[in-house]
Amino acid sequence: MTPTTLVNITDQDDKEILRLLQSIKEKQANIEQLTITMEQMKEEVDLFQHRYNTQVGNFYLELDKIELETQEYRLRLKLRREDISEEEIEKRVAACFNENRIRLESIDRQKDGDENPKLDDLPNQDAKRLQTLYRKLAKRFHPDKVEKPEQENITEQIMPLINRAYQEQDLLTLERLSIGYTEVDLSIEQTLSDKRKKLHSEIRNLNSVTSELKSEINRIKAGKTYQLKKEVETAEKSGTDLLTTLANDVKRKLKIGRSQLTRLISFWNKTSSQ
Repeated sequence: MTPTTLVNITDQDDKEILRLLQSIKEKQANIEQLTITMEQMKEEVDLFQHRYNTQVGNFYLELDKIELETQEYRLRLKLRREDISEEEIEKRVAACFNENRIRLESIDRQKDGDENPKLDDLPNQDAKRLQTLYRKLAKRFHPDKVEKPEQENITEQIMPLINRAYQEQDLLTLERLSIGYTEVDLSIEQTLSDKRKKLHSEIRNLNSVTSELKSEINRIKAGKTYQLKKEVETAEKSGTDLLTTLANDVKRKLKIGRSQLTRLISFWNKTSSQ
């Protein structure tokens, strides 16, 4: 939808319609930029999360496992002092700690890539809409459609997002990017009131999407992973490797934890043989 949709822009009413169209165009451009910003932030967070898991997260996971096993053996020893049967002891240990053990095992599988969630097939109606929106957006942001040099950069960044959304069945992203590009009949037969209503409706939708995107960006910024990423980057500028510092601290706790667990297991085995 562009100002060329109008015919004979001569009076004040037509100029108002043109102003609304220009507002829609500006809001569309803002949504495109916000979408790019949000996707870039998500990618940066994912990359940092992988880096964190490799350097620090795996040690924390091991520490959690050791602390869980330590708690289990402490409970076993406590119940044994109460003269509880070994069978009953194991039942109580499982009842107390099974939920935590399942959680840690799930994290372990995700870390190893064993649990990659599969996308469910969309209902036929949504699948058709996904394909329709994808085709419209792919056509609009096709490199051959670039008219101005400044549009080229946006097109190069938007097209991968459109392709990603289509492949991952991300209908929401395609719908957000398509708002304002839907066909609006502004034929001369329509009343000025009808034209205004349709354009103002588009503007309200664009404002709503803009608000949603800003909220999502703020949510990412407020997240623990993003906050730690910023701390690590700030520390690196001053020559400090914060992740290595964290890793060394966890390794120290691991050493202490392993030693405590070994003593508990040894004591448990001794009491078992008595």
